[in-house]
Amino acid sequence: MNFLKTSSISAVMTAVSMVTKLVTNKIVAVYLGPNGMFLLGQLKDFVKFTNVFSTFGSGNGVIKYTSQFSEDDNILKQILGTAFKIHILFSTIAATTSIIFREELSTFLFKDDKYENFILILGISFITISLHNLFIYILNGFSKIRLYVIINIISTIISGIVLAFLVYYKQVEGAFMAFAINQILVFFVSFTLVKLYYPKVLSLIWSEFKFEYLKKLSNFSIMSITGTLTLIISTLFIRSFIETKFSENHAGSWEGMWRISAMYLLFLTTTFKLYVVPTFAKLEKNELRKEVFKLWKYIFPIIAVITFIVFLLKGFIVKLLFSDAFNLMLILFGFHLLGDIIKMNCWVLGNILITKSKTKTFVLLQIEWSVVFIILSIILVDIYGFKGIAIAYFCAYLVHFTIMNIYFRKLLWTKSSN
Repeated sequence: MNFLKTSSISAVMTAVSMVTKLVTNKIVAVYLGPNGMFLLGQLKDFVKFTNVFSTFGSGNGVIKYTSQFSEDDNILKQILGTAFKIHILFSTIAATTSIIFREELSTFLFKDDKYENFILILGISFITISLHNLFIYILNGFSKIRLYVIINIISTIISGIVLAFLVYYKQVEGAFMAFAINQILVFFVSFTLVKLYYPKVLSLIWSEFKFEYLKKLSNFSIMSITGTLTLIISTLFIRSFIETKFSENHAGSWEGMWRISAMYLLFLTTTFKLYVVPTFAKLEKNELRKEVFKLWKYIFPIIAVITFIVFLLKGFIVKLLFSDAFNLMLILFGFHLLGDIIKMNCWVLGNILITKSKTKTFVLLQIEWSVVFIILSIILVDIYGFKGIAIAYFCAYLVHFTIMNIYFRKLLWTKSSN
């Protein structure tokens, strides 16, 4: 797979996604304010975790094995048939659990049980989004990048329109409804386009279950679920910590900072991930080392330039994407952006752990980052106030990157790695 070709195609998709997010984010900020942003942050974390659980966290495993056995339909049927049944089973568990405990979830996440009916609708959508994600993973593994991009562009535009429309007319309730509706709509988009342009996927997934491949995919699921869970626990804790320590406006402003960060990081991770996972899966030792440094050569200057521009234009960006009610986030920019630079370099190394199935190491490193981030946030907020959250974010990734380089010292920093 050609790096520049793949990256340029996926960059188109990411650009469309970013523009859509910019528009919808502005609508959400204007109509919901910092408090609404706080509630959506809670909902977003819940949806993120349930979506990973609904897929059994098998995404990178499906991509790797689809790429590895793309020429062997017999093995592919066993892998993808197993993945399909896993997705159905775990998404059904997620849906059922969410529906049964909808009142408790509403109270836990939003401190009010009035949102339980929206969680009911959301629960149903976990099955459809799980199948949509399976289609996306398979297309990535087969390097069907154009179809992958088309599906994502159409899904992004439809989701953006639905979110904007419902927020405009129904405010917070509309945003909650949009999350559920969009997870159903994107499935019909991906299913229709896959059936029309690459029906082979449907024939491959309708195959037998093999316990052997459940075991292999489970290594990836542990990593994916752990990575998502540690991030969600951290953000849920810190968002609630900020609300208690300061106010909902502070918590909503911190969520706004994360959204700005997510927009440009999405551009890089989505652009490069279509290339990184299948490529890293096939390389070893010196070839892998060369690939890591090649990626750093591209990524570091790009993320450095982006964050520098964002810092210079931070006042304009807050007004453009949010409103004056979010001005509290201005003091977070400096250290948070520095943290993002280090985060992207960590992301490259993290993909080695994922593609090489280094499950224990990946899990320990994710827990390390989460624990360090939470502890530093508590300590540094007492010293520096609200700004301490951003300093903690930067320091946590600095520690994380240092530990990862120590772990990969033989691969990266020893010439004789053959």
